[in-house]
Amino acid sequence: MIDGGKPSRLAIAGAGVAGAYAYRLLRDRGYPADLYDVKKKTRCGISPCAWGTSGEFIDLVKVAGLDPSQYILERVDQVVIDGIRFKIEMITIDKPRFVRDLLQGAGVSYGPVDLEAYSRVIDATGVSRALLSPIRGDVFMPCFQSRIETRRELEARIILGEIGYAWCFPLGENHYHIGCGSLVKDPHDVLRSLDLMGGQSSKGDTTICSCRGRIRLTGPHLSLPFVSDRSADGIWGVGEAIGCVGPMAGDGIVPSMKTVRILLKEWDDPEAYTRSILEEFHWMEGERTLVDKLRNMEQPTIANARVLLENSKRMGMRIGLKEVTSLMNNLRVKSPPSSTSWRDSLPLRRGQTVWIASCKGSLSTSFLLETG
Repeated sequence: MIDGGKPSRLAIAGAGVAGAYAYRLLRDRGYPADLYDVKKKTRCGISPCAWGTSGEFIDLVKVAGLDPSQYILERVDQVVIDGIRFKIEMITIDKPRFVRDLLQGAGVSYGPVDLEAYSRVIDATGVSRALLSPIRGDVFMPCFQSRIETRRELEARIILGEIGYAWCFPLGENHYHIGCGSLVKDPHDVLRSLDLMGGQSSKGDTTICSCRGRIRLTGPHLSLPFVSDRSADGIWGVGEAIGCVGPMAGDGIVPSMKTVRILLKEWDDPEAYTRSILEEFHWMEGERTLVDKLRNMEQPTIANARVLLENSKRMGMRIGLKEVTSLMNNLRVKSPPSSTSWRDSLPLRRGQTVWIASCKGSLSTSFLLETG
């Protein structure tokens, strides 16, 4: 990391899980980085997320020198999917606290990233992919979720339907994340039509916060390039910025942390980095193929079912081929998507803050835009 005889300057754009994890691991190796981010308008201060992940999270947290038990809210061993109960090994985490502890009070700049001022920039801007080139045919799933406090004890539940699903995940102390993502319908409308809480809401139910967001379902194999040459030592993408989110379940916490570790391992070799990312997350390609089939109203095959059967093991699910086939059919689109479906997912709204990348002459920068 030497540039002209001087130590390289590093910048990380995005201070979510991927950016904060990269900051922490680089700092622990003696390479401090400047952090840039946009101000989130969510109550929790981070991008929308159900806070559910797999047990692999535990070892990845230990790599950062932190105690994973401090962030685990609930260990979920059963989930009801479309009325069928399955065993599962999932955890819900305190994502805001985890990000804060990774950063340990590090300063974050809310302004443009001057790419010429840094030898290397890490694009951890998630769904915005602010610094890497746009992805042709990018696919996003709009989401809506709420954090609920209730006196009732609710089960972990998932309801599938038309290339999307609604969820209820426990967060401990009578708190739950209840949300929905859909490629063909407004997720808020879908959520209001469902009974995720097992009956009519009671006077003891309180909605703490609600927010909208979107998830990239493109998959890494269709999110190339992962590295560009717009700065001296390149812009290197991590996490959701390079499509490392499960296209079917939308799980991105553990994949984003894994991409950071791969980046550190292949720090000086962009080709090896690209190859390692594609090898690590090759399973996402099969899921994206199924998403496309469902989106195009095509009949899923046994091969598609076997992909889900194998991939469900990431969450420790014990499920048979017959059940997978049944659940997969519940995801099929029943009617052609409207003109306001996934193709127009989440247009910019008044007051929304977004990442914008710009290149003018020899100066390449990113900046923030608040839409009017």
